[in-house]
Amino acid sequence: MKPSSALIAQFHNPSGIVGRLAGWIMAHRSSNLARNQWTLDLLRLKSTDRVLELGPGPGVTLGLICEQITSGLAVGVDHSATMLASCGKHNRQAIQDGRLKLIQADFTDLPELPGPFDRIIAVNSLQFDGMSQETLQSIVARLAPEGQLAVTFQPRGKTPSRDKALAFADRLTQLLAKAGLTSARVEELPMTPVPAICVVASRDPEVPQTDRQKIT
Repeated sequence: MKPSSALIAQFHNPSGIVGRLAGWIMAHRSSNLARNQWTLDLLRLKSTDRVLELGPGPGVTLGLICEQITSGLAVGVDHSATMLASCGKHNRQAIQDGRLKLIQADFTDLPELPGPFDRIIAVNSLQFDGMSQETLQSIVARLAPEGQLAVTFQPRGKTPSRDKALAFADRLTQLLAKAGLTSARVEELPMTPVPAICVVASRDPEVPQTDRQKIT
């Protein structure tokens, strides 16, 4: 049985009972877990890293992050209070230990965050609201001098395709280059029905941050 349109919409901004159901699906779907673990593996986290996750959903990936950054800090930013509540429930000990902070905010209007961050990760979240030059400029500005950004996308909907995933990666790479992340590579994870694509981009150490922020 196909999910209803109401449930599909909840994957963008989960809320209420249906939102909690969407969160449960995200937390238990094997393809989601494999895709998120793969993205983390690409970033090669260190125990002291400061990591920002944009759109953590139910908090499964934040839990994996907190297992690795035992002396660092993880920050999860999501516009859904329902998902942040789930994140808090699944990662209560990390919050109590001061290794995880949860912040409710939109990607398009990020507040002051406890950065800069060594790694920023977004899995199937930026395609909703974050694909603008202004938003990506703001995200890139939160990176440490040698920081990395990983953005993963696996198309959903009625007609998902590898071409759509690669088109997303191409557009994102161009926008990130204008924001100062000129060192980027595209990774591909074979999945069903279409592969997941991850753009991993690094800050160019030769370009001063003040100059980067002027690029439009």
